[in-house]
Amino acid sequence: MRTGLVTGKGHFELREVDEPTPGPGDALVEISLCGICGSDVHAYVEGWPYAPGICGHEWVGTIVAVGSDVRVVGTGDRVTGGLAPGCGRCAECRADLAAYCSTARSYYIGANAPASGGFAPFMAASADRLVRVPDELTDDDAAVIEPVSVALHAVRRSRMRAGDVVCVVGCGPIGLLVAQCARLAGAGHVIAVEPDADRRRLALDTGADVAVEPGAQMREAVNEATGGLRADIAFDCAGIPQTIQQSVGMVRYGGSVCIVGVTGSDATIRPNRWLFKEISVDTSLAFTLDEMRAAAGFIADGRISVTPLVNGTVTLDELPQTIDDLATKRNPAVKLLVDPTAG
Repeated sequence: MRTGLVTGKGHFELREVDEPTPGPGDALVEISLCGICGSDVHAYVEGWPYAPGICGHEWVGTIVAVGSDVRVVGTGDRVTGGLAPGCGRCAECRADLAAYCSTARSYYIGANAPASGGFAPFMAASADRLVRVPDELTDDDAAVIEPVSVALHAVRRSRMRAGDVVCVVGCGPIGLLVAQCARLAGAGHVIAVEPDADRRRLALDTGADVAVEPGAQMREAVNEATGGLRADIAFDCAGIPQTIQQSVGMVRYGGSVCIVGVTGSDATIRPNRWLFKEISVDTSLAFTLDEMRAAAGFIADGRISVTPLVNGTVTLDELPQTIDDLATKRNPAVKLLVDPTAG
């Protein structure tokens, strides 16, 4: 079968690989759609080591075969997948830190991962990391369960409290979804910070109270919302080094920043400013399977809106050029899906 892979800085290839077969405890999933994640594009731009198994991780598909000892899902189930539960054996699990299981995380970031991700017609995945998709969801909506789960986890990991003034920095898919999840969690006022006018309009359409450009417009909006105090919390979803220090500048004394966007580049910060303001900094990566189930439910009952974020679908043949167009901003799409079976 063919699969799409980031193979280096500025290199995306379509390769022929063996069609997977499910081993003990695995399920073979026929992929229906797979979203292009910002991390796929960042890996292409920055040249991270990017394991095949995580290239294309926002997928939905149907189980067509299962290996031995599979009990939690069955043939015909429509599923998506995330981080497996703790193994129960590693040092983290033995210390009651199963959310940080080193075995599960090594699989998720690529070590011991399968030969391809969701940019392929089939995937063999551990059945323990699969979640059934609600019947009410279309495949298009189900392909966005994974990024909604990331956003939900970020809000739950953060120090946000009901009624807080929240800045969301960067209105890509994750930022737009973090804004919705913050609203769902009781944010009192959500300010989206984004240089692109179309994405600012989309932020307003999906629940932000205000959407502003970085700089003077942002400072004015924050001061107006807080009487000059500044925001209680900023979620940095931009995935670029420059915004980390800028996010710290948006929050009040004793406020907090949650770093959600991923970059492999070094960031210049001013630690004395963090110290002087007594800023708390949290980071957020991935999610739990319970959060994935909750995310699916929030989409199904309409509390999270994902349809406005999806701009269309491309084929595997179109994927290399699409990745490059997204990387160079020639394509302004917020979220594109890949149909790995389309001709």
